Amino acid sequence: MKKRWQIVAAGALAMMLAGSLLAGCGASKDAAADGKKVTRLKFTHHNPPNAFVCTDGFEPWAKEIEKRTGGQVKIDIYPSSTLAKPQDAYDAVVKGTADIAWSYIAYYPGRFPMTEVLNLPMLGVDKATMGSKVVWDLYQNSPYLKNEFKDVKVLTLHTHDGAPVTSRKPINNIDDMQGKKLRTAGGPLVPYIQSLGAAAMAMPAPDTYQATEKGVIDGCVMAWEAVEMLNLQEVAKYSLDANVTSGTFFLIMNKKAWDSLTPEQQKIFDEESGEKASQLFARAWDETKKKSTDKFTKAGGKILTPDVAEQARWREKAQPIWEKWAIDLEAKSLPAKAVLAETQKLVEKYRGKQ
Repeated sequence: MKKRWQIVAAGALAMMLAGSLLAGCGASKDAAADGKKVTRLKFTHHNPPNAFVCTDGFEPWAKEIEKRTGGQVKIDIYPSSTLAKPQDAYDAVVKGTADIAWSYIAYYPGRFPMTEVLNLPMLGVDKATMGSKVVWDLYQNSPYLKNEFKDVKVLTLHTHDGAPVTSRKPINNIDDMQGKKLRTAGGPLVPYIQSLGAAAMAMPAPDTYQATEKGVIDGCVMAWEAVEMLNLQEVAKYSLDANVTSGTFFLIMNKKAWDSLTPEQQKIFDEESGEKASQLFARAWDETKKKSTDKFTKAGGKILTPDVAEQARWREKAQPIWEKWAIDLEAKSLPAKAVLAETQKLVEKYRGKQ
């Protein structure tokens, strides 16, 4: 069985070896054929290079920056955690081991508490484009979210689409969650899964396939893109498309690397990043869902969409998780209740507009 995470081993190794040729840490300077200075930036992420967010998101973003800077800024992409593990990506950028990093907020439980709001379960986010509008609006207008990233230059934030519950045996409703062992990311999703009578199992995403195949876990709560990328349809034949969570990702840059750019180059970065990149990356998720669900059903998988009444049951169970999240942060003098209320308003604002 070939898994997409395994296909890239040779390519990832080549990228790692190429990286060893780059002198020192941080942005490196080369000379172009015409004598102009070329800045090379190292971009680390944990997905394989053939993941949709890479081919339809990172690569066109990097190429457009190179094009608009006349080739004077080149972004070398290091996939598959060859430069830094996802849970180490933020610090790799702070220290200058990487110049740019993309990673998932849930890999940093408690470190970005206000930004974690979009990781709360059952907020009603079904599309990545909608969730990304919400989180970027929040970041732009909240000094508290900005303060969580004070050590880096934030290029953009975005979310994935609403995640289903994918399992070896049918989970038709909330009652079927009792006793299940499900792979989940960290953050507020963990106590939510536990409140439903299931066990939240922590493990690296690539291990999900084997753990499911061997029965170590009953399934997972992961975005459709991950279900497709990991070929989980081979080992899990049921999926409840409940939009359980829509986690947040960051794209950040080392401050010294940012300062090494000319004002004109910084302007190009800002124009190609922000909301434009947020929506570019988010569309990769939304467009992937059709391909992923088709692949799932063609492999004999069954997808169930809960009705309005069932969705209400899942949402009702989530509300104590929202409340505890807000109360805990309010105790630390953070305006979590206001941010949660604003998040809910933005979800309603963008619902159906993407």
